[in-house]
Amino acid sequence: MIKTYKNFEVAYYPEYEMMFWKIATTGIPNFSIEVLKEFQDLSKDIHIMFSDNKYPLKYLVSASSHKEVYNMGGDLPFFYKNIQENNRDALTEYANLCIDAVYNIQNTFGLPVLSIALVNGNAYGGGFECVMAHDIIVANEEARFCLPENKFHLFPGMGAYSFLCRKISLSSAMEILYSGDVYKAKELKQKGLINMTFDDNCSEIDAVINYISKNSFNFIYNHYKCIKKIFPLQKKELYDITSMWVEACMNMEKESLRRMELIIKAQLRKEKQLK
Repeated sequence: MIKTYKNFEVAYYPEYEMMFWKIATTGIPNFSIEVLKEFQDLSKDIHIMFSDNKYPLKYLVSASSHKEVYNMGGDLPFFYKNIQENNRDALTEYANLCIDAVYNIQNTFGLPVLSIALVNGNAYGGGFECVMAHDIIVANEEARFCLPENKFHLFPGMGAYSFLCRKISLSSAMEILYSGDVYKAKELKQKGLINMTFDDNCSEIDAVINYISKNSFNFIYNHYKCIKKIFPLQKKELYDITSMWVEACMNMEKESLRRMELIIKAQLRKEKQLK
């Protein structure tokens, strides 16, 4: 079976041909560079383990060990530090690791399976981008979603544009990308981004089982395979956009950095609440 990881929990359910990988970080539940590097190892291990029929697999499900937070997104303290130090190389390395991660998810780790994001808490920024990289999104109705980058005069550079403009109407995508508003799961279901919502009376695994029991794998798998043929996503597109993001970071003004600092403080307060 898959080895033990520092930042992820994994579980395989052979009766459902399903594997869960949960984000289990300490501190602020975000994507640090350490988490992203370990995700590369996890991705390779998943591909190796399920490349033959020894462990049958149809569904790869991501979730979080933090009930209130799926993921807070990018490592803002890391961004802040390296922007202050004008460290373009560090930001580029980080951004490229993010692209490797979301592209792996979007391509279901090179396996003939469906990817499902199980969101049982808030998904902001890069956490929301990670969710959007999946084929299917199942979310607790109390979950919240947001792309807050505009609040400090940046834009979401790790997949949001590529995923949203492929998944929902252009007008709805532009609203979410531009506004920085917080959206409830039911609102995004109405926009066509979220496939199914569930309430607190339903456990995480039951929510996924409810979805897959009502949908033929053969149909849904080929449905999303067709969509990806019609709207193919090249990795170069993601790299090009994230290069623009790095350049935008280098051009941030002091006022924008002060706004970023306020959000960092809010995240630290949230971290204390989760302990």
